[in-house]
Amino acid sequence: MIYRLIQAMLAISLATHTVAQEVDIASLGKLELNYDKARIAQHYPGQQVAAEVAFKKGEAFTVVAPGRIQQIEYLVEVGSSIARGEPLAVLRGPEIHHLLFEFEASKKMLEAAERRFNSNKILYERKSIRESQWIEVAEKYYAAQLEYEHMRHFTDMVISIDETTDSITLAAPTAGIVDYSPEYGGIKTGESIAVIVPEEIIRLEVAVPAALRNDLAFLKMPDCQLDIVSVGAKLDGFFVTGWTEPLKAECNLLLGQHLLATPFMRAEVYQVATSAVFQWQKSSYILVRAGDMLSAVEVDPVGAIGTDYLVQTKASLQDKDILVSSVSAVQGILLGLGGE
Repeated sequence: MIYRLIQAMLAISLATHTVAQEVDIASLGKLELNYDKARIAQHYPGQQVAAEVAFKKGEAFTVVAPGRIQQIEYLVEVGSSIARGEPLAVLRGPEIHHLLFEFEASKKMLEAAERRFNSNKILYERKSIRESQWIEVAEKYYAAQLEYEHMRHFTDMVISIDETTDSITLAAPTAGIVDYSPEYGGIKTGESIAVIVPEEIIRLEVAVPAALRNDLAFLKMPDCQLDIVSVGAKLDGFFVTGWTEPLKAECNLLLGQHLLATPFMRAEVYQVATSAVFQWQKSSYILVRAGDMLSAVEVDPVGAIGTDYLVQTKASLQDKDILVSSVSAVQGILLGLGGE
C-alpha cells in the first residue's frame, strides 16, 4: 500500500518537487532494500546498421582481356570458390588466333630488340656511336619488353589451345571467389574478363554515422563478431564507410550479401539492473549506498543488454552498491513525499 501511495503522489507532484541528493537508510523503516554491484563494460551497442559482404576493389585480382573477346564460356559460377590453376573460362572467336599470333610476334620482336640492345651497348660504352642513337635503341628495346610482358602475363594463364575452334582455356591466376558480369557484344581490350577475390580480403562494409566514427569497435551478428579495422574520413551524407576484419568461417556469409549488424562503441560504461534506474525531470538517476546513506547519482543510459541498462556517469561506480528494490519508494522520500 505504501508503494502504490507513493507512486500516486509522485504522479501528482512531479511538477513541483526537486530531488534531494541523499537519504538516511535508517529513515527508510521496513522497506525491502536489495543491492547489486555495477559491472564495468568497455563497449555499448548502438542501433543496427546496414552492412554488405564486400571487398576493397583494388585488393582483388582482375583478369584483363589483352584484346577483344567475342565469346566467353565461364566454367565456374559467380560466387564460387576456385583454386589457383583451376580452369576458369573458355575464350572463343577468330580474334583468339590473332592474340596468340601477336604474342609470338612480340616474343620475336623482343629477341631481336635485345640482340640489337646488347650489341649497341658495347659500342656505346666504347663511344663508337652517338648517345642519341643509343637512346633510340634502348627505347625500342624497353618498349618491346613491355609489350611482351603484357602479353606474357595473359598467356601464362592459358592451359589449353584448340586451333580447330579458335579457343583457349584460361586458368585462375590465384585462389579465391570468382566474380564477373558478362556483357552482350563481348569484351573489349582492357576490360575485365573476371575478378578473383581472395577469401582473406572479403569483409563487411558498413555505413555508420560520422559522429560515431572514432568510437566504433566491432560489429555483432547472430553467428559471429567482427572487429572494425578501418573507418573512412569521407562523408556520404551523414555517414562514413567502415570495414571489418576479414570474414570468419563461422559467419557463414556470401559475397554480395546484405544484412543488419549491431555496432558496438568503445566507452567505459556500467551495467546496472533496469530496476535501479528512475527518472526525474528528463534525467536518469540511480541510488548508491555510501555508508549509512543512499545518494542519488545522475546517469546517462546509452544502451541495454538483456534486462540491464548500460549507463555512463561522471562518478565512479566501481565496487559500489546500487539499490535495485524499493527504488520508487525511496525516490518518493527523496522528493519529500514521506515514507511511513
